[in-house]
Amino acid sequence: MNRFLTTIFMLSLISFMILLSSFIEYDNHESNTEYKVYYAFDNLYNNKPIIDSIMTNKSNIELIKANKLNEIESKLYEIESIHEANIFRDFNFNLSINIVEREPLAYYEKNDSYIDLSGKIIKRNKELNNRLPILSGEISKNNIKMVVDVIKTFNEDVFLNKELERIWFNEDELFLKLNSFQFDIRFGDNNKMNKKLEMLKGFCIYNMENKGNETYKQIDLVYDNQLIAIKK
Repeated sequence: MNRFLTTIFMLSLISFMILLSSFIEYDNHESNTEYKVYYAFDNLYNNKPIIDSIMTNKSNIELIKANKLNEIESKLYEIESIHEANIFRDFNFNLSINIVEREPLAYYEKNDSYIDLSGKIIKRNKELNNRLPILSGEISKNNIKMVVDVIKTFNEDVFLNKELERIWFNEDELFLKLNSFQFDIRFGDNNKMNKKLEMLKGFCIYNMENKGNETYKQIDLVYDNQLIAIKK
């Protein structure tokens, strides 16, 4: 009986030591502040130095050691180019940061910034795709939404999705310039966009088939169901 109790005691002691060792190892891993950053796509905005400054800040290191990772995530979301941030420890207790950046839709020339799909203005710290349409001049917040709607509609069209070159406003009317054509387009606003695009595509095809016969300086799409072409 005594031998049996001694065996039980020894097994319990060994189990306790293993459990204690696991807790110590877990605690050591939890205090690890080294990390890796993973981008869902390319690092478009060169924001890694900003992330590094957050992760190496003394007060933030203490938050990491205390496993308050949600508070670190909140700080990462303050970076204007970040759409989603997820910080976690994997099964090996390694610290990882998954980043999804905002998708640039246009280059805002006056502010040296980019505009994303939600209309957010993001300061440029890295030159991106030079095929992005350029937004020129002054623009109000209301007009930014209009620009986003128009660019998204153009990008969804097979014929026009790489054609937008420049966008600007004149007395709150939207004007466009295409890559493959010399004329300006008085687009007006974002009402009846599908109808406007159909008329625009029809005129572009006509213009390509009759290249050299007639030249135009502007086409107007501001009138209901009509396209007016102004010759040079």
